[in-house]
Amino acid sequence: MRLISNKTWMQIHLYVSLFFIPMALIYAITGSLYIFDIRQNAGAEISEIKVFQDIPKGEERAVMLATLEANGLKIPKKTEVRLARNSIIMGTLKYQVILSKDKDGGYILRSINRNLYGVLLLLHKSAGKYYFDILAVGFSIALVILYLSGLFMTAFCKKDRKGSLITIILGFAITALAVYYSI
Repeated sequence: MRLISNKTWMQIHLYVSLFFIPMALIYAITGSLYIFDIRQNAGAEISEIKVFQDIPKGEERAVMLATLEANGLKIPKKTEVRLARNSIIMGTLKYQVILSKDKDGGYILRSINRNLYGVLLLLHKSAGKYYFDILAVGFSIALVILYLSGLFMTAFCKKDRKGSLITIILGFAITALAVYYSI
C-alpha cells in the first residue's frame, strides 16, 4: 500500500513546478549566458574616475560621495560602505560605486549601472541579500521533490524498467566522465 497516492504526487509535482518556474528561468538563462562569458557587467553603464588625493582611513565614504557629486554622477540609494576584495563598495546590485587602488597606488572610483540581466546573474551567484538565497535553496529542494514525485508518479517506469535503468546508468556515467575530464 502506498502512503501517498499518484493524484497527490501529481498535485505536489504541479504546484511545486508552477511556483518555481521563475527561479528555473532565472537560473537557466543566467547560467547558460555565463557559460558563454556574458558576465554581470555586460551592457552596464560604467564610469571610471581617477581620484588624485590620498584618502585617510575612515574617509572613504565622504570622498566617494564628493567625487560622484563633482563629476555629475548619480549618488546610490544606499551610501553605507563595505569592504570587499580590497575595495570599498557602496550601493546596490543595480547601481554600485567601487573605490579601489590602481597599479600606481592611486585610486579609481568606478560606478556601474547594471541592467536586469546583470542583477539576475549576481543573484544567481548569491551576491545579493539573503532573501533570494532562501528561494535558491528552496528551488534546489524543489528539484529533488520534482524528480522524486515524477518517479513515484511513473512508479519507476514499470513498463520499461530495462530502458529506464540503462538511461539512468548512462546519465550517471556521462556526468561522471564530464566531471572527471573537467578537473
